[in-house]
Amino acid sequence: MNPAALAEEYGFAECFAFPAQPFDLYERRLKDGALHPAALHLVSNPAGELPWANAILALIMPYRPYADGVPVSGNYPSSNAAYHAANGLIKALGERGVRAERVYVPVRELLTRSGVGVPLRNGLTAVKKYGTRYSVQTVAVNFPDVVYTPEKPPAECPCGGCRACECACPSGAITQGGYDFTKCARAYMDGEPMPEWVMDALGSILGCETCQSVCPFNAGIEPIMSPPDAFALEKLLSGDCKDALEIVGKNLKKNGRLIQHACVIAAKQGRRDLLPLIRPWTDDPREAVRVAAAYAIKRLQQSTEEKANN
Repeated sequence: MNPAALAEEYGFAECFAFPAQPFDLYERRLKDGALHPAALHLVSNPAGELPWANAILALIMPYRPYADGVPVSGNYPSSNAAYHAANGLIKALGERGVRAERVYVPVRELLTRSGVGVPLRNGLTAVKKYGTRYSVQTVAVNFPDVVYTPEKPPAECPCGGCRACECACPSGAITQGGYDFTKCARAYMDGEPMPEWVMDALGSILGCETCQSVCPFNAGIEPIMSPPDAFALEKLLSGDCKDALEIVGKNLKKNGRLIQHACVIAAKQGRRDLLPLIRPWTDDPREAVRVAAAYAIKRLQQSTEEKANN
């Protein structure tokens, strides 16, 4: 059986097979407190926790971002598609007698220690011709005759004197010393009430992709010019998020996350015409939605006053 060919049937452009080795760097960073809380429950010792597995598959699904000025993140639609594609692949492997289970491991370390991925200063990992515009799914497997992806020496960060992401980051999370998740606006967009500085930095529905947009590793990836109608601000602010959640994943329904972001983006775009749709959200039972709605109203009122004074 050719796992790469099977993975391709499910929409993955690459299928790498790596030994189920411990993630020592992850363990050290965990002890140093250098990891975002979302990374605290990853599997650090696959051989110990999944003794039956003889390989970890890293499945790469590249995506095209939306064009600059289109306030929608391309990451979550891709991530959701990759998640469901991996489910299909796991089922197909099982039908062929191969034990396979989803496993959450430190992906950056998995890719960079093998030389498949290149670590960048912005905390992301570039892969081949896909740059950082890809989603990854990791699956533990037991193949009768496993063939591992040939590994290359790990590469050093190639960013050198390039300061594009550092200069563009709206919250100062990237410096010559690297990436600090505590200052990254995207790290605070998990559905809880967003601090004002995070909403100031939010550039698209479901995230901030500023550092990826300016990264030379992503040059040449053709953007999508128009988002699906599911992400129209009018639709989201009316409370109709069903179609958008089908695209990005129903897990993002938490605390009205799409509505929060739609409020903020409406403010950023100066959409006073949407105030009648935003105001009712200030009475929503979810604090995070109320905070975002209040922020949007404040910003739109300020912009109106500034125009009047000029």
